[in-house]
Amino acid sequence: MAELSSNQFELGGVVFGDFTPRQVTDFDPGDSTLRDGDTASPGEDGIQFGLDHVDGRLLTWELFADATDAPSARAAMVPLETAWDARAVRDSPRAVLPLRMRLPGHQTVRVYGRPRKMTPANLRSRPDGVADYVATFQTADAVFYGDVEHSVDLSLIAAGGGGITWPVTWPVTWAPGAQRQDAVVNTGELPAWPVITIRGPVAQPRVAFLESGAEVRLDVSLASDMSVVLDTRPWVRSVRRTDGASLAGAMRGDRLADMALPVGRTTVRFRGTDVSGQARCRIAWADAFSSP
Repeated sequence: MAELSSNQFELGGVVFGDFTPRQVTDFDPGDSTLRDGDTASPGEDGIQFGLDHVDGRLLTWELFADATDAPSARAAMVPLETAWDARAVRDSPRAVLPLRMRLPGHQTVRVYGRPRKMTPANLRSRPDGVADYVATFQTADAVFYGDVEHSVDLSLIAAGGGGITWPVTWPVTWAPGAQRQDAVVNTGELPAWPVITIRGPVAQPRVAFLESGAEVRLDVSLASDMSVVLDTRPWVRSVRRTDGASLAGAMRGDRLADMALPVGRTTVRFRGTDVSGQARCRIAWADAFSSP
């Protein structure tokens, strides 16, 4: 992954912006669209407010390839046009791409979404080696995410009892459960969406954020060679086992949409039944920001 300099952007490994053949003359981070649930008050003045939701942004760039001649300008833009085409993503429902950026005076952040148009804006300049383009990118949500992932790993204190030799034949009758807790710190400006990975062997695993009271548990037993990923990010929102099977039907408690990490310190508790002491839970997240 390329280290970005000030006023540079990257999609699919292709960097554009300052100090590249693909120069950016203007960048618009766009506005998020509010979907309100307002309804007119029946038979009287005024409105009644419902649920409001915020959609993603449409990012827009004006850029050009500054080269000595038309073939050189074309060659400079082909890698970016190929990345913008994103055929594999377009053929996969719900799939997104990360687009990274670093604006002057800011750290590198990323958004998730899909490229939209990449349109030549002025073909008349091409004989002189300058090709102008307008490019847009639709984000899945309105948030900018830190480029660095943070994580905390939790294990379970082995419950007493012994008497089981691994590997075993499932299902297993387990001893009393154990728990472990630790703190995570979201240093961003907005709540962050964690990716929770639980590795077996463990039965009835559950994860709780004590300050917010949000908790999820899985009504399953995971063998020592199995793990499950609870991905709370808005463009994913899935519960999947190592083999790709969905365990959404085994999830109890709060919704994944309720499992955001608030700004600041959060105490995370991992509970489950594991006599081996080998079960693990990783909480991974990127800080979230309202602007790039």
